[in-house]
Amino acid sequence: MRKKDFGPWFWKAVALVVLSVLFWPQGVQAKLGEDDALLGPHSKQARGELRVLMAAVRFPDVEPKSPLERTRKRVVDALNHYVREQSYDLAWVKADFRGWIDLPDPITRYNVSPYNFKVDRTRVKKLIEDTMTAIENQVDFSRYQHMLIIPGAFTTPGKGYGMICYCANPGMLTGVRRKADFVTLKSKGGKEFNGGIFVGTENAHLGMFAHDFFHALGGIYDSKRLVPCLYDFERQSDASKPPSPENHAIYMGPWDIMSEHFIKRDAPSPGLSSFTKIRLGWIDPDQVSLIKPGETAFTFLSPLSRKGDKLVVKIPVSERSYYLVENRQPIGYDRILPDSGLLILKVTPWEEEGSGTVKIMNADPNVPHFARATFKLDKNNRNLFLDKDNQIAVIPLWHEEGKQGVLITTPEKSAMALKAAQKVQQHLTGLSEPKSTEDRRRLEETVSSFKTFDFKKCLQAGNPD
Repeated sequence: MRKKDFGPWFWKAVALVVLSVLFWPQGVQAKLGEDDALLGPHSKQARGELRVLMAAVRFPDVEPKSPLERTRKRVVDALNHYVREQSYDLAWVKADFRGWIDLPDPITRYNVSPYNFKVDRTRVKKLIEDTMTAIENQVDFSRYQHMLIIPGAFTTPGKGYGMICYCANPGMLTGVRRKADFVTLKSKGGKEFNGGIFVGTENAHLGMFAHDFFHALGGIYDSKRLVPCLYDFERQSDASKPPSPENHAIYMGPWDIMSEHFIKRDAPSPGLSSFTKIRLGWIDPDQVSLIKPGETAFTFLSPLSRKGDKLVVKIPVSERSYYLVENRQPIGYDRILPDSGLLILKVTPWEEEGSGTVKIMNADPNVPHFARATFKLDKNNRNLFLDKDNQIAVIPLWHEEGKQGVLITTPEKSAMALKAAQKVQQHLTGLSEPKSTEDRRRLEETVSSFKTFDFKKCLQAGNPD
């Protein structure tokens, strides 16, 4: 890949980062990472040991249905495994699990609406502070970064506790679209906690626990949650429609648990997209290839579910938006995804949360719910992404050593580049084993021409004399 020069957009971003570092509030706000001009804002507080106090609570008028040990395994063991895998072992959960903890009042004093915009913040505050009061003589709250409260009530939307899972801090305690902040909670004895707090009922799926944990883990940047919800808030709060991901996960579907918690109730959750991994600080700058509009360059991406030297391509469109290109394969938690290949995301970070911060550039919008969202070289209707207005073309290439190739070029060059990539693929799949000396020569000539962006020569190379 050729060396790139940096334009005015780059230096403006650098200036913004310098100013934000100089005037960044301390405490529970997200800590800025380095290299924000490349990655954008991302947290450094989501690495290493994550100390979480987990309190399973029960109401005097409701009998929990899930055995406590089953709940413990999900929130302690399974959540830790998910965090470790998604973070490439950069983070892990150190849990202190306690339960059952008895609350003083019936469930009707605590339960909340299943719709984001209708949650009563006073009830959220009561649940947390009553839990803290019940254990304040046993717990030093300053030892923990985050708190999980698990109401022991089988819950479906509007029944039981009302909402199955949510993030309270930052989140429901201030409102999901108000100025994000961390609220300080106090027990009756005066003990305080102002770290991340999330709530999930006894029957919440692993993906729900992880989703709301990541809100807390990311923290706050520019008065917004650094790790936002990626589904549509208006649709989620529309009581006239069923509370299903097909209704509200309209921007990304199942390709990130910040959009859709799970695909099947009895199956694992899918993994995170590169956007959320970057925001959590789990992708480093040297794992990102920056390619500007109008350039022609290529790279090979490791599967996003595995740690690799290159995981994502970033294409800046303007100061307000950019594309991310990632390689999603049926590995690890991504085994549950409906498709595999190159996934292209368009990010507009200035959008209000729940309004499409990240949108998939769907390779096949005729198939419902992003079930054929990825780009593939061998699929004629899914082998080219064009943004003519911004001089961007993205072409999926062949695989090398388990990595997926991707070419970024211009719309004008895209037709010939695509034919050349298909020519390389034909040589790779059509050669017999063992390869003859002449076969190897033709293949090397074809690939070499492509990698120097001489697409015309690539199409002519390797043909019999």
